[in-house]
Amino acid sequence: MLQTIRERLTGVVAFFIIAIIAVALVISFGNMDAGVGTGSFAARVNGEDIPLLDYRQVYQNQLIRQQELYQGELPAELEAQLQRNVLEGMVRNRLVGQYVRDHGYRVSDQQVAGYIRSLPVFQVAGEFSSQSYIATLSSQGLTPEIFERDQRVNLEISQLQNGLVESAFYTPTEYRRFIELEQEQRQVAYVLFEPPDFVAEIQVTEAEILDYYAANPQLFETEESVSLEYLEVSLGDVSGEIEVDEAALQDYYEANIERFQTAEERLASHILIATDDDSDEAAAETLAVDLRRRLDAGEAFAELASGFSDDPGSAADGGNLGWAGRGVYVDAFEEALFALAEGEVSAPVKTGFGYHIIRLDGVRQGAQQSLDEVREALLEELKRRGAEDRFYALAERVDDIALENPGSLEVVAQETGLSLNTIDAFTRAGGEPFGYVPRLVDAAFSPAVLVDGENSPLIELADDRAVVIRVTEHRLSEIKGLEAVRGEIDETLRLEKAVRLAAERGEALLSRALDGEALDELAAEFGVELSGPASLARTSSELPADLLGAVFRAPSPADGASRIEGLSLGTGAYAVYSLDTVRPGRPEAIPREQRDQRKTLLAQQVGASSAAGLIAELRSGAKVIVAPDLFAQEESL
Repeated sequence: MLQTIRERLTGVVAFFIIAIIAVALVISFGNMDAGVGTGSFAARVNGEDIPLLDYRQVYQNQLIRQQELYQGELPAELEAQLQRNVLEGMVRNRLVGQYVRDHGYRVSDQQVAGYIRSLPVFQVAGEFSSQSYIATLSSQGLTPEIFERDQRVNLEISQLQNGLVESAFYTPTEYRRFIELEQEQRQVAYVLFEPPDFVAEIQVTEAEILDYYAANPQLFETEESVSLEYLEVSLGDVSGEIEVDEAALQDYYEANIERFQTAEERLASHILIATDDDSDEAAAETLAVDLRRRLDAGEAFAELASGFSDDPGSAADGGNLGWAGRGVYVDAFEEALFALAEGEVSAPVKTGFGYHIIRLDGVRQGAQQSLDEVREALLEELKRRGAEDRFYALAERVDDIALENPGSLEVVAQETGLSLNTIDAFTRAGGEPFGYVPRLVDAAFSPAVLVDGENSPLIELADDRAVVIRVTEHRLSEIKGLEAVRGEIDETLRLEKAVRLAAERGEALLSRALDGEALDELAAEFGVELSGPASLARTSSELPADLLGAVFRAPSPADGASRIEGLSLGTGAYAVYSLDTVRPGRPEAIPREQRDQRKTLLAQQVGASSAAGLIAELRSGAKVIVAPDLFAQEESL
């Protein structure tokens, strides 16, 4: 049973609790909901429904996060992809849940309760704190049963993950081979032919420029853009104007006096003899009375709680329930607890959970914080509230005046004292100082603002910023004239020719090196610098990544010989290298502690790979039916 959690867990930080646990579930495989019936489904996975309500809740949460990232509405194609990604994630979550259930992964009530109690976000001063668990879950649209079930499945999935990791292993031969490759050293000398070194040798003709301009008009097309005037209302700009006098501070303190009072709290322990529809209530009551008699006879409360209590969340701790005030426990339990003197033990108390024997272990009196103790916090709060009121009032006034004077922002600026600012070039991709804000772009290019020349409505950029804009000039997309892009074309053609020339020079050097000429002598003749020979590891950063990859992919050279190779790099350069020796890594050269760490890391990687493979296999073999018109329904919401 998890009633201890349900009775005791509260919500000083409830919102953050739910958020953190939700993130943990997503990382581990997502919210493994077992499917509370809603009368309709989003998808059917091997005969089990994913309720439409659950899908919509997860989708809306993800949509809100993405809109925050985009600072506005998502483009339609991204929103459609998000819908499908959310459903696919929930399908895979359900498949993993089915797998752990069907293969006997089980987590006890005690493990679930212990896990929830252990989360740091539930702890105050290092102790588990219980205040408003049920109310918090209710505010999130959850019940304790659903929440605890989700944690149970999450722990069962952890068993699966841990089992895959712990069962993964490398044989000694495989591990030695891994170390030999990971710690391998290769001695390499190389030269690079860089395109910029050849640009001065390049000639570009007028005909080439004309041909390139004619063949690539899309490269020289300007973006459609507008010039804007705008007025910005910012919370930061008005917050410094707020002053709070002593009388207002005193009134606010007195109006919120209950916020600065702490209620009396009591430290309790209990022994629960649980009852339900299938239990013998008379037998439970008899056992509770007998335990109370044994306590009177001198037996230890903690030992009896550990041996007989049906509350796994507290039994292992001698029945300890921690500190709690009024309003946390069910009525009968609370009434009995607050009627006890410190150290006193109650007679059996009947609640919906069964029979409780309650002991009061301590009393912590409430306290009242004085105005001086909370003065700074209240001043900041009042200033913030005042600034927010002024911000919203100013924003509303700007919106009203802009609406009353649709063809000009100057009147708005004069009447509000705000500065009239301008943006020279604002495109459908946005522009500084705002970046890309979809609702701002939509407004700037709307018919009313773009064509009719009207002021926009007030546009919220964030909770503390809003603007009104007006288009002063509209520029359609056009092809830039040849003279405007001549220099750009000349530079592009020179670089292209330089890349080809670098490759030609590099291939010429490579050919002679393969014929047996010394690489250092060829480098001097071709006017390039020879780097090395140097001993390189797979993590070396001395040379370009694609060249390093080629060096470590190359077959080992024959004894006494060097292997000469050449390749074009992603930068446009051409490299020629000489691989002289290959020295495998030696496991015995690595300290034991580091070897053990590597083995653990390898096992984790293998386990993760096995988990990914298992999920892919479950998905490929699953029978999944998606509700007809599911995504069309979401688009219509």
